[in-house]
Amino acid sequence: MGTLHTKRIAFNTLFLYVRMLILMFVAFYTSRVLLKELGINDFGLYGIVGGIVAIFSSLRGLFATATQRFLNFEMGRNDTNGLNTIFNISLIINIIICIVFFICAEIIGLWFLENKLIIAPERMDAAKWAFHFSVLASMISILTIPFDALIIAHEKMSFYAYVSILDACLKLGVIFILPYFAIDKLKLYAALIVAVSLVIRFISSVYCKRNFPECKYRLCWDKKAFKEMGVFAGWNFAGNLAFALVNEGLNILLNLFGGVIANAARSIAYQVKSAITTMLSNIMIAIDPQATQLYAQGEKQKFYSLLFTASKIIVFFYLMLAFPLYFYIHEILQIWLGTIPQYAPEFIQAILIYLMIRSFHEPINTFFFIIGKLKLFQITELIILSLSLPISYSALKFCNLALQNIFYIMAIIELLNLIIILIWAKKIGQFNIKQYFYRVIIPYLKTFVCASITLYGIQAYFQQSKPSCIYFILLPIILSIIIFITITFLIGFSSKEKNAIKAILKK
Repeated sequence: MGTLHTKRIAFNTLFLYVRMLILMFVAFYTSRVLLKELGINDFGLYGIVGGIVAIFSSLRGLFATATQRFLNFEMGRNDTNGLNTIFNISLIINIIICIVFFICAEIIGLWFLENKLIIAPERMDAAKWAFHFSVLASMISILTIPFDALIIAHEKMSFYAYVSILDACLKLGVIFILPYFAIDKLKLYAALIVAVSLVIRFISSVYCKRNFPECKYRLCWDKKAFKEMGVFAGWNFAGNLAFALVNEGLNILLNLFGGVIANAARSIAYQVKSAITTMLSNIMIAIDPQATQLYAQGEKQKFYSLLFTASKIIVFFYLMLAFPLYFYIHEILQIWLGTIPQYAPEFIQAILIYLMIRSFHEPINTFFFIIGKLKLFQITELIILSLSLPISYSALKFCNLALQNIFYIMAIIELLNLIIILIWAKKIGQFNIKQYFYRVIIPYLKTFVCASITLYGIQAYFQQSKPSCIYFILLPIILSIIIFITITFLIGFSSKEKNAIKAILKK
């Protein structure tokens, strides 16, 4: 890979991780303050109401990837007119998505809220208000997708980082003003989140209009482009729908079997999950534009090299975060929230096991999106991932298993899904599984075994002393991260990769 490409990826990744660290701090602090202001029951209630909207919000995520992919293809071809056409077609499709989303959410979602969820009768009115405002906020976000896709396609990661940080800070500010109003806090919070979405939508659109010449509204119609983008987005929707059904459908199961207390614990656990997946996706966000352009230009060898390197970095980065979280979850929750909600530690540990498998998925996802062959891939995702719901329901209903076991079931299903999509990747896109196994899987297993033994020993040693001072609680966590980085560098990377990492660090 060229030096210019390496520098640009390193620069973009740096901005995204500065953004991520700030967002993570703000998001975790927001959870602490929001839990205090709303109380455990309303905190869980907002989590389950938002979960219903999130199922339909898979309509939102499906087109973001499609828009960015087609924009990067046109950039690879240096076609300015084509860029403007793709942008305007994406606006049309997003308006259609908005209408479909509104109809589905307000008919099906509202019916489910009123008739199926376990919500105290005196809080049903507040739940409905929160639901309607959540739908509105999601619609505004859907209309922001074409502008976000333009920003990422042009690799303007600094602006992308600034806007994300502003979004998080505004949401934190919303929580701080809640005590000053003598109205229902849940209703007010949901309404103010809509206002934040409007501000972010305005800023993104103004920036794009001023900086990207292709961001010009015009009435245009390209049947071929509409069909290609629609088909691509449609198959992407199938996979996104399955993912949303599993994640938010399980949240509904938790409500049915554990009430809003279980939903509150799940919201805390998914705050951790969201922070980790954001960190992992930042690597692919930085790499996606160049990977797409390399593929469009026919540079297949460089494309695969970039994809395998990204895969290895993602799984190692995940382990660096997951090990201390898994071993010291009670101490971390005590520092973070002050009090530990029921079910939260068990939920987080189970989700970490699931994410260990899921971390392999993102680069394979990107592979299918870039080559544009989604049909079989997304049908597989839809069928396999959806199995988690009936199996989890049966486990809770008939086997009386603990609630956290639904996340272990989700992990097993995800492993099966990963194996199948790797087989499809080889058959459909000539994905080199053998090379992937030797370059990614084997180094991962060696690092995992070595790190597990070493870090478990550290955890056992410090657990005997039972330290109460925060500095002695943080010490083993920091020590675990340092030791894992050392083990990974020595065992996980090849000599060529070590030299590349050293070169990037020197720059």
